[in-house]
Amino acid sequence: MDTNYSRWSCRNVQRMCDTAYAWRRADTLSEQKKIFEEHGVRWSSMWLLPYWDPTRMLVMDSMHCILEGLVHYHCRHVLCLDDAASTKVSAGGFRHAYDWPWEAYHPDNVPSNYIIPDKHIVCIGKIHELLCLALEGPKSLSLLGLWNQLDRVGTLASLRYVAFTLDLVPCQLHVSPQVAALYTKREVARHSEHGNVELPIGKEVTRKNHFIALLLDWRLNRNLVLTARTLPTNTPQTMRHICTVICNTKQPSWVNSVPLNYGLNTAGTIKADEWCTLCTIFIPIALITLWGVDDGVAPPSNDSYEGLLFQALLHSMVLFQATMIACRYTMTSDCIEAYCTHLTKWIQGLWPLFPHTRESSP
Repeated sequence: MDTNYSRWSCRNVQRMCDTAYAWRRADTLSEQKKIFEEHGVRWSSMWLLPYWDPTRMLVMDSMHCILEGLVHYHCRHVLCLDDAASTKVSAGGFRHAYDWPWEAYHPDNVPSNYIIPDKHIVCIGKIHELLCLALEGPKSLSLLGLWNQLDRVGTLASLRYVAFTLDLVPCQLHVSPQVAALYTKREVARHSEHGNVELPIGKEVTRKNHFIALLLDWRLNRNLVLTARTLPTNTPQTMRHICTVICNTKQPSWVNSVPLNYGLNTAGTIKADEWCTLCTIFIPIALITLWGVDDGVAPPSNDSYEGLLFQALLHSMVLFQATMIACRYTMTSDCIEAYCTHLTKWIQGLWPLFPHTRESSP
């Protein structure tokens, strides 16, 4: 991600206008989607105004972009200060073992023989998630279970595309004995009347089960369980301390209230003004008193347990400072520069401190 905003150039307004009208004239949803993915522009009635210049007149919406956007993402998905986000699991209740930099599907980026029908594109994300699930330990999926899940959610085209993005095809079929034995076991169970149900090793990969075998063989060479460093930001002690701070902090009458049971499902949906109060008052107080003080002195700046939580605190504070600036009623050039500096630091520190965020951008 290019965070060097000093090198950013202003977009051509006339070209943006032409693209917006092209989006409006597009006959199909897929054409509109392609235009937006390539140019980042869609139709708005503002383009009917002859003087409309979004590069100069577009104002950042702090409510949706910052409070219900970045702040919500940071508290819920980065720090995982949420009852439901303490452990990353799939919809089926299985733990994730690792993250992988999957390629987003776009028909212009793949050879014509790997293009997928529009209705099958949704299968790609499901296959990606399945291939990242844990295969050992609690809340894990068995290898046979993973095969069955891939067979259920994947189509021949989508499985073939995912194998292509991993450089597994085109090739002749070669897999580990473990995967080959699993193929035979499934085929015997499904077609007991057939005599020869062995995986055609050395032959061209053509069938759906062949691609599943390739993907499972690739998966066995990845981490079977979660080994990436995860900061213990969502502990029962942390959540209790945040709630204690909310309940016991004396505040002026003009400060908006927030749910006393923040972090629990019973707290309901947090509104924008509540996020503003949480990230500028209560969460900073709670995290500073919890992670920023070690017997009266600052924790060490190293990779120890206390040091990593202290780095997480500093990382959180740069976003909260940027939020305070963005929510001001007035703005100056110094404030703009400070906001850009804080937000750049937050973006640059996101992946190194919190590797689990690589798969879920804000």
